[in-house]
Amino acid sequence: MAFTHIWNKLYLYRQKVTLAGVLALLLMGGSTAQAQKIHDLNKPGYDERPVHYGFYLSLPLTKYNVHHSQAYVDQLKDGGDDAVNAKSSLGFYTGLVLNVRIADYLDARFVPGVGFYGRTIAFTNVEVPTLETQPTMNETVSNTMIELPVLLKYKAKRRSNFRPYIVAGVKPSYDLGKGNNGATQSEINLEVENMDIALEYGIGIDIFYPYFKFAPELRFSHGLLNQHKPVPNSFYSANIQKLTNHNVSLIFFFE
Repeated sequence: MAFTHIWNKLYLYRQKVTLAGVLALLLMGGSTAQAQKIHDLNKPGYDERPVHYGFYLSLPLTKYNVHHSQAYVDQLKDGGDDAVNAKSSLGFYTGLVLNVRIADYLDARFVPGVGFYGRTIAFTNVEVPTLETQPTMNETVSNTMIELPVLLKYKAKRRSNFRPYIVAGVKPSYDLGKGNNGATQSEINLEVENMDIALEYGIGIDIFYPYFKFAPELRFSHGLLNQHKPVPNSFYSANIQKLTNHNVSLIFFFE
């Protein structure tokens, strides 16, 4: 009799009982999901650290931006068929990272490194009296550069273990080599300056792992200083008024 009474009570309040059960399940599920989210958040206190370090590896696609001389323009007006064009080539550079937190979404970054470049200019139908004229002559200027980029990094709000960002800044650099194509003085066809300053900007994404942060970044670099150093009696150098460095780099940061 008592059992029947209890069953009737449950039947009368079945909607309330069902609703209470559903709410309990939702609350338990939400708590479990929140606990799982916290458990899956890698390096949760990373952004509160005032300073952190790391290193990077990069593959830059590099080339000169060529501004032709008046002598080159004049020979074209006279019907000449000389052509001077820059070619893109792959380089490599690597270095260290010093990241300083300025505000919640803003960091300052000093990322010194060393870069290895070989920038090529193709000379087509350029006549050189001491050499047999060839359809195309490639002149490659090799550089080993000490680079000292100083950047600002603006970060979006972190979403789970991912966060996009943008960077911008300046990059002074110094060539450890001779600033030429490696030939002796009597054979030099091209020579460049040892110093440069570039504007840099790019985009990337921070990916947080349990023990480190990985960040692929695409960065663009535009040299501001004229790298061309005129060489007397050089038929190659006479065609060039100005050379500036330009890089598009894929960089992998480990911090």
